[in-house]
Amino acid sequence: FRHVVHVPDHLVDLPRVGALFAVRAGFDRMRWFGRGPHENYPDRNRSAMLGVWDAALDELPYLVPQEFGLRTDCRWFELIDSASGDVLRIDPVGSRALHVSATRHFPSDLFEAETATEVRRRDDVIVCVDVAHRGLGTASCGPDVLSRYRLPAGRYDFAYRLTLR
Repeated sequence: FRHVVHVPDHLVDLPRVGALFAVRAGFDRMRWFGRGPHENYPDRNRSAMLGVWDAALDELPYLVPQEFGLRTDCRWFELIDSASGDVLRIDPVGSRALHVSATRHFPSDLFEAETATEVRRRDDVIVCVDVAHRGLGTASCGPDVLSRYRLPAGRYDFAYRLTLR
């Protein structure tokens, strides 16, 4: 898949630029070559070492629903169905590493809920493959994110390959 996204000036400072898709229920683990083992973001990844990691899909860890589960600088990312042995692999095409998350929630599910008890957990796995992701923080309780972790307007070009084995 190849994507070209043009972010106009009036949409500067988006939370992410990427692709979003659902994968059938059954996938319950993930393995990746990128930063880990825990969730990490472009401005919060100093404690996340580059390596090959394996984990169960992330569950919502916060009482107030919000973005979670991102893995940055992924050279590849796999979803694993432990029962069938199926593996869905995401490989960046080109030299650019991608940021990937795999959860049971669409971003809109998190945005629409006020508490964790209101969040709809889906059977399918919701995958976000991002070429760019804003740093954390909104200035709601403390300073906003540094300018170098904001997403500028402009062209974002990225590609990846999906392989099922």
